Amino acid sequence: VVNVKNSMKDNGTDIHWHGIRQLNSCQQDGVPGVTECPIAPGKTRQYRFRATQFGTTWYHSHWSSQYGDGVLGTMIIDGPATANYDEDLGVLPITDYYYTPAFTLNEVAQHSTRGPPSPNNILVNGTHVSPNGGGMYAKMTVAKGKKYRIRIINTSVDSTFSVALDGHPFTVITADFVPIKPYITSQLTLAIGQRYDVVINANQTVENYWFRVAVGTDCGSNTILTSGIQLGAILSYNGASSGNPTSTGVTMRTACVDEKTSDLIPWVPNTVPSSVVGQAGKLDLGFSQAAAPSNLVRWLIDGTPMIVDWNNPTLETTLAGSSNFYSNANIHEMSTSNWYLRWIQSTAAVRLPHPIHH
Repeated sequence: VVNVKNSMKDNGTDIHWHGIRQLNSCQQDGVPGVTECPIAPGKTRQYRFRATQFGTTWYHSHWSSQYGDGVLGTMIIDGPATANYDEDLGVLPITDYYYTPAFTLNEVAQHSTRGPPSPNNILVNGTHVSPNGGGMYAKMTVAKGKKYRIRIINTSVDSTFSVALDGHPFTVITADFVPIKPYITSQLTLAIGQRYDVVINANQTVENYWFRVAVGTDCGSNTILTSGIQLGAILSYNGASSGNPTSTGVTMRTACVDEKTSDLIPWVPNTVPSSVVGQAGKLDLGFSQAAAPSNLVRWLIDGTPMIVDWNNPTLETTLAGSSNFYSNANIHEMSTSNWYLRWIQSTAAVRLPHPIHH
């Protein structure tokens, strides 16, 4: 049970529980215009749902671009792990950071002919150094000889990140909410909203080590990249000297591609019936831009943009037994309780990897 009060004066809000399976509780999913109306200024909304999964996730506002201004947080739902460790270092959220408010940038992005504005920095667990010498790196402290779990989340607005820890390979044990058979890798790439839980072995010389973060420049940018500043955080052993690390590591990726599916093997198999595969439908992801001077940008599903009506949630219409949804609700009906498989393919001129969840 979570109570959310909107103390803002001018904006609605809500909280979406990212990746949480809302079994028999979809009205608690926290998506304005779909499962609820926004929480009005001064009002309170109570969310009630049962956690039927375990692992690492996050919550965030789904009202316009509001989460880009920091309306988000992390969540741990305790459960078993597929590899042993001694201590849990908790959640390590990584995000892009803009010096201009998200609502301003959202308007710019919707009318841009050059793509969305670039972020100005990153934050790792809420902090980072800046080009002018301010700020500080996040620090994780470990004891030599122990194994530690780190829960990594990409909570950014418009960035893919790759991460690596100098001298300490990752044993990956969870992808999103799916416990997987452990595999070892020197770095991981996370799209927006993705989570990986890893175990590291603190078996190196007592020293400080870079936890490196690289921006996926194949599909994005960040103005801090021209500063020469090391992006990331610090892993510090008990007894290590103060100061930034001098460690070296792997060459960081710039690509915006997912981890190999051959590595992401669920601990508990969950296979789509082969009979469903031959009946798969297709959803085309597209892109449109109006002529000048508007230059309005819209992303399309099967040629149609979704334009949310905050005051008429589609769930309310459905529960009323009606199919009279608001214009551009972009409804794709699943009329029976059964398996549904969709191929999602980008047909846009701008064909970027794009995470989809629902």
